Amino acid sequence: MISSCFKYALAGGAALILCNTQAMAQVAAQSAASDTELETVIVTATRRSESIQNVAGQVTALTGGVLDQMNAQDFTGFAGFVPGLSYASTGASTNLIVIRGITTGSQLSSAIGLYVDDIPLGASTSFGIGYQSLNINTFDLSRVEVLNGPQGTLYGATSLGGTVKYITAPPDPKAFSAEAGVAVSSTEHGGINHTYTGMVNLPFGNGIGAVRVDGYQDYDSGYTKDPIFHRDNQGWSRSEGGRFGLLMQPTEELDIRLNASTQHIPSESADVAFRNPATHQPVYGTYDQAYPTFQPSDYSLTLYSGEVSYDFPFAKLTSISGYQVNNGTSNTDQSLIYQTVLTGLGAGADPWSLFVDTTTKKFTEELRLASHENGYFQWLVGGYFDTEKTSEIVDLFDNANPGGTLLGISPFTSFLPSTYREYAAYADGTVFITKQFELGLGVRYSKQRQAYEETISGLLATLSAAVFTPPVATSDQSVVTYLINPKFHITDDVMVYARAASGFRPGGPNFVLKPGLGNPTFGADRLWNYELGEKSTFLENRLSVDFDVYDILWKDIQVTVNNGGVNQLENAGTARVTGAEMAVNYRVFAPLTVGASAAYTNARLTSPAPVLDLPNPGARLPLSPRYNFAVLGTYNFNIVDGYTGAFTLTDRYLGSRNIGFGGQHTVFGTPISPLYGLRAYNTTDLDLAVNAPHGLELGLFLKNLFDKVGEVSANTAANQYNSGAPVPVYLSQPRTVGVSLKVKFN
Repeated sequence: MISSCFKYALAGGAALILCNTQAMAQVAAQSAASDTELETVIVTATRRSESIQNVAGQVTALTGGVLDQMNAQDFTGFAGFVPGLSYASTGASTNLIVIRGITTGSQLSSAIGLYVDDIPLGASTSFGIGYQSLNINTFDLSRVEVLNGPQGTLYGATSLGGTVKYITAPPDPKAFSAEAGVAVSSTEHGGINHTYTGMVNLPFGNGIGAVRVDGYQDYDSGYTKDPIFHRDNQGWSRSEGGRFGLLMQPTEELDIRLNASTQHIPSESADVAFRNPATHQPVYGTYDQAYPTFQPSDYSLTLYSGEVSYDFPFAKLTSISGYQVNNGTSNTDQSLIYQTVLTGLGAGADPWSLFVDTTTKKFTEELRLASHENGYFQWLVGGYFDTEKTSEIVDLFDNANPGGTLLGISPFTSFLPSTYREYAAYADGTVFITKQFELGLGVRYSKQRQAYEETISGLLATLSAAVFTPPVATSDQSVVTYLINPKFHITDDVMVYARAASGFRPGGPNFVLKPGLGNPTFGADRLWNYELGEKSTFLENRLSVDFDVYDILWKDIQVTVNNGGVNQLENAGTARVTGAEMAVNYRVFAPLTVGASAAYTNARLTSPAPVLDLPNPGARLPLSPRYNFAVLGTYNFNIVDGYTGAFTLTDRYLGSRNIGFGGQHTVFGTPISPLYGLRAYNTTDLDLAVNAPHGLELGLFLKNLFDKVGEVSANTAANQYNSGAPVPVYLSQPRTVGVSLKVKFN
């Protein structure tokens, strides 16, 4: 336990380091291009490699080095440094990611694109639990790119709010390298955590190619407990996996890159604590929960990809193929819901659990042809194909009875297979009208086809053991998205731009419990994003300032509605999101670099939403903070000959958010869309790294210096049926102190 005096002394020292800047901005990769300049960060947001300062739109780039400085092992470790980004935890393995407020909170399909390199991850539909984004381990990444705003022309379906890209480190054919690392830490209210990592890069053929292999295991002890049912370390998880990469460059024109990766995340329960829905006070202890049943989960991803490119004299042709298997199994306690709903059947005190097993197999192929850079007209054309097959099993159990039955019959059993297929063609071009003014235009046409089947039985489905198998439900739709993107270079270092871009998310068939109950289908939702911004560098490339404002119009919003005890998707009116984002990076002097991010987001419904029983417009969209900001400062110093150090401070603030919409109509006397307000919170981290001869690095880190109890997200599903039911609130990681050791070979 760190004393209060020591805590504030550390914070005060860190504040002195940061006092030379006024930071309201995005954290980007910061290391010295020279003794005084900021590094030029190259990104692939536009499917071309170019400086981040030349991309007309808000892009955050976090390099592998910066991720190491922050001790960010997965998405939750860096999310706070992206302006306009928030998320809801859906367990130790997955998250629901929100960019620019584009979410309805309890959505069943994703509103952001998730990529590893150029391969889209996860299901494109609600049947593959598409909204759950796997916590990709960040070890041995080249960088993470987050693109704010719709990316419908280049990244296609579901990229309504934006896109998150994990860029893996490529094999290096020029030199051998290897790395091994271990870290151990202790979390208050939890236990001991540990991380093991390793990487080796082996060139061959005198620079013709290389093989890169890495592996990792990261164990998180969890930090909540169940004093009622006597379980400690709830929320523990273990992330383990690795990647294999092969790069061959037999000629100057031909590149071949083959990748294989796997990640497996078993876990138990989640880091949630029960709160009173009215007072927000802990029902038991600050970090305590109470679930009658065990809640194990197991998520895995296996991904194979191949990228082949050939550089013709007039353009570069690239083929990108990917095959992935996503699997997720979970057993979640549903006692808070069914103890209320089934009181009349004598099951009001029984423990209930829901078992879900989902597997999505997905093949994608993208072929694109991009012109070489020139000062007149650059173009890119491409085609995309996606075929998915999802198998989902959903079973409900009354755990008080043998076999989980209710009155001798299974409560609910289902088998829900579905398929999805998409074809798309796109074109993107930039016309250089003058040396200072250029106009970018893009268009994408995509066609999606879906087929959905269901086989259900059980007392709560058919009132007997009879099996209900409705006809196969299908949908067939096509969508066109657009991009208009003018840029004006006032000087070589100052650019202003405008951006009008559209995005969409596919509609499709719904799960139907019985004929006539609910809607058999739902439509696509679409939006337009209108944006103005600037990107500039000053003081001989020591200072960069990026700023943008935007206005998003979202229509036919897909919302989750409970129809007769079954979640379905329906379209509900319109919403508008207005906001501003800012990014500043400053090389104060040679040893000190500071970066920061800030965003303002105002996301509200602009029409009544009858399906949510909201008769008036104005309801705030869930999970969208009005304000969020982050600051990162790194100070490098010499110790003695051969020994150097780096001290890093990070601070993140996430504003208040809502869960639910607070609908007026009631089920069992409570709102359909219960409202729960998440409080704003702030966390501060410290990191000290000491570099020694022979590639050794010793690190000391302290996360959540002041041990703040942050409310990340919550689940109010049970409060639809019982307004007094405790609310499970996902909490941020308490104070964690750790040490790491790395050794690098070159």
